[in-house]
Parts: sequence; structure tokens; C-alpha cells
Amino acid sequence: MNPTTMPVWLRYSERAFAFNFIAFSFVMFSCWFPTGFSATFSTLAFFFALPIFFYRIRSIELSQFELAGLVLFGWLLLSVIWSDAPILESLGYLSEYRIYFILPVLISVLALNEKTQRWAFVAAMLGAFIALITSCGLGFGWWQIEGVEFSLGRRIYHGFIMSSFLLVCLLIAREASGVIRLIACVVALLVTYNVLNIENGRTGYLQVVSVFLVFSVSTFSRVQAALAVFAAVIFCVACYLSFDRFHDTVNRTLANLEKVVVSDDYHSSAGQRLEFYRGAINIGLDHPLIGVGVGDVTSVLQSRAETGQIRLLTDNVHSEFMNMLMAGGVPALLLFAGFIVAISCTGFFVRRKPRWLGDALIGLGVIVLVSALFNSTIKDYGEKHALIVMLSILGAHLVHRGLNKRSEGLKLSVTG
Repeated sequence: MNPTTMPVWLRYSERAFAFNFIAFSFVMFSCWFPTGFSATFSTLAFFFALPIFFYRIRSIELSQFELAGLVLFGWLLLSVIWSDAPILESLGYLSEYRIYFILPVLISVLALNEKTQRWAFVAAMLGAFIALITSCGLGFGWWQIEGVEFSLGRRIYHGFIMSSFLLVCLLIAREASGVIRLIACVVALLVTYNVLNIENGRTGYLQVVSVFLVFSVSTFSRVQAALAVFAAVIFCVACYLSFDRFHDTVNRTLANLEKVVVSDDYHSSAGQRLEFYRGAINIGLDHPLIGVGVGDVTSVLQSRAETGQIRLLTDNVHSEFMNMLMAGGVPALLLFAGFIVAISCTGFFVRRKPRWLGDALIGLGVIVLVSALFNSTIKDYGEKHALIVMLSILGAHLVHRGLNKRSEGLKLSVTG
């Protein structure tokens, strides 16, 4: 099916969806705009996509990660039953995980129009480039913007965008030639410098390293990959010795971790995270089979802080794995891990044709894995919506190319 074969009113809906999704892609990756502004485009894109989704629901095919996400969302929805919070409050917390049912809707509609996929990708990359240049300009002192930091917002979100941008640049450099390859390499180096010596996000460091490792393993032979990894280690050491911000952040983190181990001093960013993780694991161990329910995570954290079982009050433990363990127990933890694995596994199945699409999915899965270990990637707004853009575009490519049909045993046909 393509948009020209749909009823006229659905064609108008598809055009409105295309405009809003493209705008949403640019807004999310530019890091410039407030949450409410970007939420307008994402909400409109979803609602314009819904009638088209239901119109063609009999032919919808779900990828591995879409199916895994829906199963996880179903388990979290079920956890509302054993949450003590009022049902409306529990559903409010559940809405933080809306990515899992939004993705199948957006992917099914985006797959209908290759031009929309292409423009959404261009818009996202243009936004990321603007975020990169603005951040570098602030870091180099080219300009000053009142009230704006290097990240144009949160460091964690900026690092997520930059590491994803780096993955795209490396894949373009591998697949292209001539001037395009040169430009992609220059931008990749600029992204790396931005993350390592302009920003100071620890998760961003790990994401950049993971992107280079995945790219090396997926691109080079074993000997070449080993040499690339060795060169990356030398590069990291050189950056540690040369880049003051990178050097200071690494040293400060190691010192803070030593304080936690030696003196039980959790009064630092790293120490606070370890305290959050300890508290979350204890909650998970107390409720391993079903968790406390998606609606009760915040109240349980508050209760344990008041009784001294957790020494810091928080409503966010800054790890999506820990969020899942608390909300839905071990089943939710495993299902979330399965969602991430499904993204990369889909990449492994399709990387022979086309190679870039498979490696993009594998790399994105690794980025999400690193991010989710140390941040609430799905619970938080920024990373979640950037992930919606990326998975929607990649998932639409899968459907458009018919690659879902060739993943035998990993397809779900909705037959009504």
C-alpha cells in the first residue's frame, strides 16, 4: 500500500503526519527547543498516524523490537493491578513508557512514504549538526548565549544525541566516497572532541567508546579490528593527557568512587548514583516476581528515604534497568533487556542487505544499553523521544524494504 491508494481524507492525514514527524525529528535533535514545543509535533504526528494505522491494521507486521516493546508495555500495564496508587495516578506513570505502543503506529505509517523517511533523516541530522556547531562554538568561545550551557540543555541528552550522530557519520564515511566521506570523517572527529573535551558527561564518554568499538568490529577484519581497538586505546590515553575537561572528569569520578568504597561517602554524583542503585536493587529483591507496580515506584522510594533505607530522596534512580526491576520485578527487567537485544538482533538479521541498516540497529542497541545502565533512557523525555525518531526511521526502512518478511519466526502479522 502507498498513500495514493488510500482514501482522500487519509491522504491528508498522511501529509499532516509527514510534516509533524519531520518537524519533530529536527526539533528533538537540535537540542534547542523546550519540551512543550517538541511535544506538540510528536503528539500531532501520533494522532495523524492513528487513523492510517487502524485502516491498514490487517497488514501490519511487527519487528522484533516492536513486539518485545509491546510485551513489556503489557506487563507494566498489568502491574497497575497490584499498584496501591489510584488507577489514574498509575496510568500517569505508565504513560512515561508510551514509546512501546507509539513505535508500531509511527513505523507502520512512516513506511508508506520513502520520501518522508528521507526528509525525517535529513531533518534529524541537520538538527544534530546545529546542536554540534552551537555547542562547539560555545566551547571555543566563538559566541555566548545567555543561560545556555554547552549541551544546550541536559548533558545526558546531548551525549545521547552526539553518540547517535557519531554512529551515523561513521557509517556514512564507510559507505560513501570522495567529498562526502571526508566531510563525514571531519564531523565524526568534531563530535568526538565535543563529547570528550567540551562536555563532561561520563555516559557520553562510554557511548562514544562503544560506538567506535561496534563500528570497528562490524567494519574491519579481526586483525584490522584489533589494530583499530589498539589505536582507540592510544587515542583515549592521548585525550586523557591532552584534554583538561576529560582528564578532570575521569579523575574526579575515580576519586568519588574511591570515597564510596573506602569511606562510604556518597556525597557526589557518582556516589549518589550508587546509592540509588543499591536502594533500587533492595526494592527489587523484596519484590522479585512482580515488582511494586508502575504506580508505586515513586512512593516506595520516598517511604524508604524517610525510614533511612535509602539515604537520598529521589523519584528517579537514573538507571532504566533499575526502574524496570522496581516497577515490574525480574520479568520487567528481562523484558527490557530483551527489547534492547531485539534491536541489535534485528540488525544482525538484516546487515547483509543493506549493511548500513543492520549496523545502525546494532550500534543503536549498544548506545541504548550503555545509556540505560546509567540513566533513565525511557522514563526521561529527551532520550526517549530521540529514540522514537531513530527507531521509527530504521523500522520504516525495514518494512519498506520487506526485510521483516525475511526474518522467519520473528514476524507478527495482525490478521484481525
